[in-house]
Amino acid sequence: MYRISSVSITNRNDYHQRINNAKILIGNSPENNGNNNPSCAVITSIPSGSTRTFDCGGMIGRFVNVYLDDPQGILAICELEVYGELVDTYLVMGRSVVVVEKKLCWSDALFYCRDFYWDLLSIHSEEEQREVEEVMRNASLHLTKHVWLGLRRYLMVGTWTWMTGASVDYSYWETKSIWQMTSPCGGVDTDGSFHWRDLPCGDHLHFICLADFPEDNKRVTFFSSTRPSV
Repeated sequence: MYRISSVSITNRNDYHQRINNAKILIGNSPENNGNNNPSCAVITSIPSGSTRTFDCGGMIGRFVNVYLDDPQGILAICELEVYGELVDTYLVMGRSVVVVEKKLCWSDALFYCRDFYWDLLSIHSEEEQREVEEVMRNASLHLTKHVWLGLRRYLMVGTWTWMTGASVDYSYWETKSIWQMTSPCGGVDTDGSFHWRDLPCGDHLHFICLADFPEDNKRVTFFSSTRPSV
């Protein structure tokens, strides 16, 4: 996966209008030939034989494609160059994960992971917990005191679940006291104990995304007042 800073496209000398209204898409999903991935830009037009550079603002993905959503259209490109840098990825129980350097609240972290990867990371066993700890020890950035995981508590019933929909069969809470579980969002300490903690959902923290797409493609639909469901 790469953090894409910009994409430069050179148009043909002839039939230059064939590039008009094409979209530059960047993401990790191979579904529909990558045409379901988020958009960096819409190419309104490029003059004949000219080059335009589109700022993608550090969008992250393993696929970059140009897509013309017109059954009657013909897409033509002379040259395309992609500029970016490799994103550090780690393996946890054979799954690719990424420690994101942005500091976001829990819901924005969830949306970020779902926009650019798959989901906030879930942990299902002690072995997986230890591998996540190793990832945080080796992370290249100075992590916030806590890091968001895909843990969410249902307020009506009081039970915790992973945003993949899996139940929390294995847990590593600092304490099981109900008084320590007052916030519905969960993260993990980075101070060496690596216990899980309930945290105010509005805290701006680093977070860990699962980058691989699971075979069942299951995850919990999440709604926000500022975003549509994902």
